[in-house]
Amino acid sequence: MPAYFANWQVALLPFAINEATRYISPTKTPEYLAAGLPVVSTPIRDVVRSYGGWGPVMIADSAPAFEKAIERALKNDQSSEWTAVEGRLREQSWDNTWQQMQRLIIAQLREVNQEQ
Repeated sequence: MPAYFANWQVALLPFAINEATRYISPTKTPEYLAAGLPVVSTPIRDVVRSYGGWGPVMIADSAPAFEKAIERALKNDQSSEWTAVEGRLREQSWDNTWQQMQRLIIAQLREVNQEQ
C-alpha cells in the first residue's frame, strides 16, 4: 500500500448518503491515516463517530464543503495531531483487537467451566 499512496496528498471517502451506506464502517479510514494521509469524508456515521474529532479527518456534507475540506487538508500542517492519531491507531491494531477478543473468549470459557 505505501507505493499506492506515495503520490497522494489527501485521501477521500466520498460516499453517497443513503440506506446502502447508512451502516457501513469504512476500514479505509485508519488505513489512510496510518499512511499519514489526511482524510476527507462524507458524513458516514462510523467515520463521524470514530474519527470525526481527529484533526486530520474532515467531514463534509456537500460538494462545496468537500472541496473546502480538501483545500484545508492540503494547506494545514497538522503534525501535532499526528502523534495522537498514531497512538489511537495503535490501540485499534489487529493485534490489540485479537488480544481483546482472546480475553473475552477465555473469560467466557472460564465461566462455562465454572458452571459445570
